[in-house]
Amino acid sequence: MENKLIKLSRTIARKNNFIINKLIYQAFSISKGDWRNVIFSGRYKNKNAVLKVYDEERVTQEPLWLKYYNNINTSKLLLAPKLYKYKIYSSARGWLIMEKLPVNSFLKSPLNSVQRQKFLELFLIYRKILPVKPKSILNLVERLPAGDYHIFRTAKWLKMANDKQAAMGVKILKPEQIIPRYLKAKEIITKAFKQRKMIFCHGHFKPKEIAQVNGKYYLTDFSHMKLYPEGYELAFMIWADYLLPGNWRLNYKQWRKGVDSWLKDLSKIASVLKIKDYDSLISASLIERIMGTILADITSTSKSKSEKIKRISLLYNLFDDLVKY
Repeated sequence: MENKLIKLSRTIARKNNFIINKLIYQAFSISKGDWRNVIFSGRYKNKNAVLKVYDEERVTQEPLWLKYYNNINTSKLLLAPKLYKYKIYSSARGWLIMEKLPVNSFLKSPLNSVQRQKFLELFLIYRKILPVKPKSILNLVERLPAGDYHIFRTAKWLKMANDKQAAMGVKILKPEQIIPRYLKAKEIITKAFKQRKMIFCHGHFKPKEIAQVNGKYYLTDFSHMKLYPEGYELAFMIWADYLLPGNWRLNYKQWRKGVDSWLKDLSKIASVLKIKDYDSLISASLIERIMGTILADITSTSKSKSEKIKRISLLYNLFDDLVKY
């Protein structure tokens, strides 16, 4: 039985002369309990294209932000797919038809050292393109101070983990282990982000959102674009490339080397961006990412219980090391 977004996609395609080839992606929202987006490949005006239909659990204006990035972009190396047509139904629902990039051309995590250097070079290009202040009306959450923004998100993840464990009856997270760390994370975040700003970000700048095509690169998925606390993107890149895709079977000492390698490279990026007190900022930002990984990512997946426990153990060790720092 097709989900309702697939049915809606077929109607949209027919009305806009988009010839569907096949479904290439669909995403389910755990918090929403329903499908949140689907993507079809096909043809539009004799061009290879994709149709994305979304009904998100969060506010998003993906078509407008893709259009905005293409309008302000001056780089010849870091591009974005062309936007052909779109419609926005509400703050969380809509669709867009855009250029289709070659299959299997996206970067894959974890990156090796050479790939990471290129990735970070692209990040600096992107940061030079994107202003730190948006030219749009801010949502309520984006008006929060940086620390409160992080705390708001971690509270949502705690509820998600709580509800997931109650529904499944499987207690992966032990209260005596997670609650003290959760409270410590709030304390550290409150202190570290007291004087930090909220800045305009793509929101999902990670390897799997960047495609390499004929010597050029394309930034994709503008659905998360909004204000985030300073330092968010730095920790997010570690999360996306290593905390989740890294080899969880390694012992902590070996696994930690991957994190340290990222921290070393990001210190150079922070210097270029003139970020003050990098060590304190990245530590607090990474603590926020660890909480998100444990409470939202690991507990919500279908991974085996043994893998979940091992991953959580690695993250607890990293959390404790960062706290000591």
